[in-house]
Amino acid sequence: MMITGHMNYFSINECGLYKHQDAKIYGLDVKECFDRIGAWLATTSLSDTLPWNEKFRKGSNCYCNDIFISEETGDVVLVLWKSEAGGNGTIYGAQEDAITGSGKVVEYTANHKGSKVIWGRPCYYWIIPSLNLVVSIKFEHSVTDSQLFQDWVREAITNKVKHPNKLKETTPGGQIRLSFTDGTQSSEQRYRFGFDVSLKTMNTADGKLDELAQKITHVIRRETISFSTADDSAEWVRVFNKTLPFLKTQPKSTTRQIEVRAEARPTPEQLKRIVEEYAKDNRKPSEWDNVGFSTNEKTTVWVDRYRLKHDINFDQKEKGAISAVKLYEQLLQRRDYYLEPAIDPIKSENNINQKTGT
Repeated sequence: MMITGHMNYFSINECGLYKHQDAKIYGLDVKECFDRIGAWLATTSLSDTLPWNEKFRKGSNCYCNDIFISEETGDVVLVLWKSEAGGNGTIYGAQEDAITGSGKVVEYTANHKGSKVIWGRPCYYWIIPSLNLVVSIKFEHSVTDSQLFQDWVREAITNKVKHPNKLKETTPGGQIRLSFTDGTQSSEQRYRFGFDVSLKTMNTADGKLDELAQKITHVIRRETISFSTADDSAEWVRVFNKTLPFLKTQPKSTTRQIEVRAEARPTPEQLKRIVEEYAKDNRKPSEWDNVGFSTNEKTTVWVDRYRLKHDINFDQKEKGAISAVKLYEQLLQRRDYYLEPAIDPIKSENNINQKTGT
């Protein structure tokens, strides 16, 4: 069955060991980072790939289901596993005691029997160290979560992956602190591991942002505000409640959705910065919080529309998660084509337009 994956592109802004307030990298660049992660995963079961203590962290757990590192290109395909017990779409179970990449995936059933599994969905990431680039790939059966991806990599290196210069210390308060040194016995310098990515957006040179900038009349900001009681609400909320009673929140409500429209004429460069800051790769249609623009054509355009994106078609033989090596084999066949939006976005946009006839 042929399935389509939607690709989003991220710049790697930070990956390595850093001193406080120093942008220089002192080790653990992108290639070394994922080489060490790969070595750790080679002997680690799925359940042990959770890199943090779930007792002290809210939200979904994240594991690693599979990894492939190409000796030819240095590219990495990472298949993370976001734990989920419900929601829209099919839930799958990955064997919790299987070594990374070796376990089977089963579709959810209420009366599942057999090996213990972790219920969730796969998350596919293609890392290209030579370009400081990450590509997320979203199929119908998978999810994407760039923040969870960043957290997993950061915590895996800090808490799980072996490194000769990792230092474990106990603070006076009894807490465990992990840091890195330069490897010398006399060194008192400490380093932190940092990992940060940001969504890549269209280049101003391709003309689309310039065209939009000429049409914008207002910038729109949607946000959900929180308050514990009526007395804790913002002053302007209390004024509106008095003057416009129909705006009052429901009893015991602790949030309100607001929309602010401000007259603005941003330049293409300013527009690009707005898109880079607020665009998301996994925003749900029902999600209120957003940033967009009103135009002189009486239309509203949201920032997510201007992120770099591409599609990939994959012939899936079996239901469930795609293995890292099979996904990479497909990527390698047209590697330059899939990387084109990040390397030459203008050429990529022209190719897409030629195919669609626009």
